[in-house]
Amino acid sequence: MSVMHLNEKLHALIEQQLNVHVETTIMKRGWQYYMEGKVNSANEGSQDHLYGVVQGSDLYAVILDAGNLRYSSCTCPYTGFCKHMAAVYFQYCSQQEGGHTLAERSYFRLLGLSSASALLKNKPAEPVMPQAAPIPSPPRDPGESASALEWLEWMEATHGEVWQKCRHSLHALQPLLSSLKGLSKDWEKPMQRLHWSTAIIFVLEQAERAINTVDSFSRYYHEMSFLRMAEPWVEHLYTLVSELAPAAMEPKEEAWADALITRVKQWASGTERQLFDWEYMYLAFCEKLAENRGWFEGELAAMVRQANTEEPESVNLAFLHTAIGIMYFLDQQDKQAIEHFSMATFERAQKVMYPCAAQRMEEGKWELVEQWMSFLFERVNKVKNGRSVGPFVTLCRRADLDRPEIPTWTDYMTQLLPHSYSELSDHWLDQKRYDEWADLQMLVGARPEDVGAHALREIAKLAPRALMPMYHQSVEASIQTRNRQGYRVAVKQLKKLERLYKADKDPGRWDQYIDALVRKHQRLRAFQEELWKGKIVT
Repeated sequence: MSVMHLNEKLHALIEQQLNVHVETTIMKRGWQYYMEGKVNSANEGSQDHLYGVVQGSDLYAVILDAGNLRYSSCTCPYTGFCKHMAAVYFQYCSQQEGGHTLAERSYFRLLGLSSASALLKNKPAEPVMPQAAPIPSPPRDPGESASALEWLEWMEATHGEVWQKCRHSLHALQPLLSSLKGLSKDWEKPMQRLHWSTAIIFVLEQAERAINTVDSFSRYYHEMSFLRMAEPWVEHLYTLVSELAPAAMEPKEEAWADALITRVKQWASGTERQLFDWEYMYLAFCEKLAENRGWFEGELAAMVRQANTEEPESVNLAFLHTAIGIMYFLDQQDKQAIEHFSMATFERAQKVMYPCAAQRMEEGKWELVEQWMSFLFERVNKVKNGRSVGPFVTLCRRADLDRPEIPTWTDYMTQLLPHSYSELSDHWLDQKRYDEWADLQMLVGARPEDVGAHALREIAKLAPRALMPMYHQSVEASIQTRNRQGYRVAVKQLKKLERLYKADKDPGRWDQYIDALVRKHQRLRAFQEELWKGKIVT
């Protein structure tokens, strides 16, 4: 059997999904099938899939979808995730570089336990000393009755040094996260979500510590690697937050959620450079918990007080104003929201501002839309980069579709040229505003050969006159090269231009144009020869 290099992303995705969806009993049965050698094959496919065949009472084909385990399938009669799927996963692990030991570690992590081989491997080789005091065992976890702070303190005391193993990769944090999640596998779902969120936040904090040990020269490359590895963890956190039900929370759940959002806010308020977007995590918590009106009013008041009293050097005021802006927006107080967004750093906060304008468009509140778009344009026009112009012009296109009688949207797009050229060109083409599209091409100096052939064919068929000035400009530019190759290009363009005149059913204008062109350049003998060769003149 060939040994494969572990696909860390696939491994992390599947293990995370197993933690969420699979019962302990199914996991144990799958492990038994794997140990009995009933898995005939387990292969990695495209798009985060595993494919396998298991010998049960019959041969069963298994497909494991790591992105969403609910879409996995097995040809056995069992409904839902079955032992054959678990067995294929363990077989896949055993075929990696770690062999059976990797499969064993994964199995025990999913059960929230430590494998016997791992304990033996980590046990210090010391002589037996009957008179010596026994080695203290690791502290037991706080249990389901403990608070979020007690769990975080325990995680720190027990696993707070794992970041030291992450100088080049976050791979050491994946088994830790799986093990921590396994501790609450049998909890009720509401508390389980909060516990898993706590585990993810703790692991992300460990990653933040790890990145700070990297030298500045290598930091960029490590950040990219770390972010890719942590992507499924962060996405799972957002999923868990979206599943919270603030209106139905018990006091214990509310206290746990408050502790988590306080922890995230501490990171988001920091002024040092960070690996993860803690600000966006806080806003995700905030938007969900805002369903509880009492919590929302208290949090908003606390954030406003903090923004008004903190010194700029001690806290990230840009984050505070962004968060306050979002909270005012959620409360339908757009004027106050825009006021606080204006005090935030636009480059960082813009990704939460654009959805505000988009939501007001969906609601049909066009007076508010105009306020948001005016505010955004003022800032986009200052920076004029692709990251800012692209999303803003997309909003303009959408607004122009819904309210074309308002000229403001087109004004914004034209003022952002040339950065808005691509979006504006596509927009006018989609709207069949061919004259404006052609004027835009001439303004930016685009030649017919620079434009897509599909667009040229469409306009030549439906509005040939719109293309004529563009071809006139291109012909003159080619003639001005004053060389034989340029003249040949000009003749090719003239042939296309002739077809446009014929499509427009105005051959008289074509004759007038070509006569004037020949007289204008009668001293260019090489050009006259190319006209004759191309049968433009006879």
